Amino acid sequence: MRESFGGLVRIIISDDHPVVLKGLKTWLQDYGSRIEVVGEARNGAELLSLLGRVPCDLLITDFSMPSEDAEDDGLSLIHRLRGAYPKLPILVLTMLSNPALAQSMLTAGVQSIVDKMAMTKELMLAIEMARSGRTYLSTRLRRQIENAVRPGEDGLAVSPREGEVIRLLAQGLTVSEVARRTARSVKTISQQKRDAMRKLGLHSDKQLFEFARSAGLLS
Repeated sequence: MRESFGGLVRIIISDDHPVVLKGLKTWLQDYGSRIEVVGEARNGAELLSLLGRVPCDLLITDFSMPSEDAEDDGLSLIHRLRGAYPKLPILVLTMLSNPALAQSMLTAGVQSIVDKMAMTKELMLAIEMARSGRTYLSTRLRRQIENAVRPGEDGLAVSPREGEVIRLLAQGLTVSEVARRTARSVKTISQQKRDAMRKLGLHSDKQLFEFARSAGLLS
């Protein structure tokens, strides 16, 4: 599958972990002469600035890149990217293992989602599919999304918005901060938190944090 693209593909990459960023850049550069990494960023603010200055054909970005600006991380960042660059293919490279969040990313306009643990096996196929306007999901995420339609004992599944609330709360944000970040009311966020915890059988903030960590929401 090497160099199967129709022309030079200019790629911008973004990840808040320097080691991951360096490894991804090296891997892409070693792949073939038809791929050029034209820029790299370590957070949402850097990424938005870079995209405004450097043309590219594809963006590969991490999903969770905590930032001082609430709009530069997670789904908020994806929405900003899609609003500013509606035709730019977006590929998310992540350790997240929550099917509700994966569905939210796709709804927000992400073309491909690749598990970091399967990068060497799946990334090039995902790039090709994203460039051609098709959707690609890592095997692990695809199976989890399929299993999400068969929820737990109470017959309920956590919604995408509830999953995002869990992720943000587990990162240390307060209910009020999550409300501002997601443009929802404090009452709505509190209800979504209660609903998610009830569906997951969680009874404390400590349990919520442990669930988020075990599910990969803090990666």
